[in-house]
Amino acid sequence: MNVKLSVRRWGLAVLGAFAVLVIGDYLIHEVWLGAFYRQTAAWWRPGSEMKALMPLMLAGQLTLAALLTLIYAKGYEAGKGTLGQGFRFGVLTGLLLFLPKSFMLFFVYPYPVSLVLNWFIGGLIETTVAGLIIGQLYVPEWKLK
Repeated sequence: MNVKLSVRRWGLAVLGAFAVLVIGDYLIHEVWLGAFYRQTAAWWRPGSEMKALMPLMLAGQLTLAALLTLIYAKGYEAGKGTLGQGFRFGVLTGLLLFLPKSFMLFFVYPYPVSLVLNWFIGGLIETTVAGLIIGQLYVPEWKLK
C-alpha cells in the first residue's frame, strides 16, 4: 500500500510531540532535577544566559518533534494499531537517542552516574510519551476511509 504523507496530520502530530517535549523537559529539568541543578550551579550556564538562548532550545525541540513525526509517518505499518506502533516507536527512538548518549556523557564529563541515569530515564519516558501522542495524532489518510 502506498502511504502518502498527510501534511495536515503530520503538522498536528508535530505540535503534539512538541508540547510533550516542552512539558517533559520542564518536568525533568525544573521539577525532577531542579534541586540538583541549583546545588551544582557552577556547572551550568547562568539562568539569564539560558533565558536568552531559549529560542535555540525551542528550535531544537521543534526540530526533534518534526523529525520524529516524519520518521514515524514514513515507517507506519498498515494493519497495525496506532497505539502500539506509537509506543514501540517512542521506546526505540528513546533508546537510540539516549542510551548511547548516556554512555558518552558519562565518559566525557565528570557527572554523577545518578544524573546521567536520570537524564536517560527522563529522556526515554519523554520520547515514549511523544511516540504515543504521534501515534494517536498521525493517522494516514487511507486509514480514515
